Amino acid sequence: MRILVTGTSGQLGAAIAADLSTDHEVVGVDIVGGAHTTHRGSITDRAFVFSMMDGVEAVVHTASLHAPHVPNHSRSLFVDVNVKGTVHLLEAAVKNGAGRFVYTSTTSLYGRAMEPKDRAVWVTESLTPEPRDVYDITKIAAEQLCRDIAGKTALSCLSLRVSRFFTEPPEKMALYRLYRGVDVRDVVMAHRLALFADVPEYEVFNISAQSPFSKDDTEELLHDAPAVLRRRVPMLEAAFAHRGWTLPASIDRIYAIDKAVQHLGYQPRYDFEAFLNEF
Repeated sequence: MRILVTGTSGQLGAAIAADLSTDHEVVGVDIVGGAHTTHRGSITDRAFVFSMMDGVEAVVHTASLHAPHVPNHSRSLFVDVNVKGTVHLLEAAVKNGAGRFVYTSTTSLYGRAMEPKDRAVWVTESLTPEPRDVYDITKIAAEQLCRDIAGKTALSCLSLRVSRFFTEPPEKMALYRLYRGVDVRDVVMAHRLALFADVPEYEVFNISAQSPFSKDDTEELLHDAPAVLRRRVPMLEAAFAHRGWTLPASIDRIYAIDKAVQHLGYQPRYDFEAFLNEF
């Protein structure tokens, strides 16, 4: 299959392109050069986008301005890249007869809806987003464009709301794998699964590590996280103590991935224990 992947000089796009290149033809797109970038240019350039789409059967769209760009980039540029760029790719995919469009979205778009009141927030795809900034707003807008196109054309679109996978202090990364983080290798797997899943028209999926918590834990997690951690993950306290880390007093959210497990066959392999074993 000929697959166009945007953002192939970034961490996630490069990893996805490397994976797909083992058994597919990848057209890699980014504004800067990279090992998997075959076409340099901006997705804001409509003519450039359309020029690359010949023969493309599927699109994986990871290119985006992200939350760290908010202080130093204008709202107009966020709209140009995250919204208009997505429109260009969607319309070019439709024009050239592509069958599947996988959009890399973000759990960040849930925004203020993830702020807890009396219990940790159990974050499923049915939680209504409450955006906090232009990043969240433009990612929601891009998702809605995918939904609109999928409902009116033969292009099937899947949005993957991906949790944190970038490099942070190891204590945070290990802890986040329990409720709000994911390994980039699992994100790559999710994108491959999304390309070929039997999902019609449009769907959205949370992509994160598998949490050991249940919805019944949410009240106690907010008020006494160590008690839940000792019960659900008995080895964690000793593992943290060995590294000089402390258990958090409170956990404010849990990303639920049941929908991706059921409909994509998503089975993340790199949980908190895998991180500790590799650290």
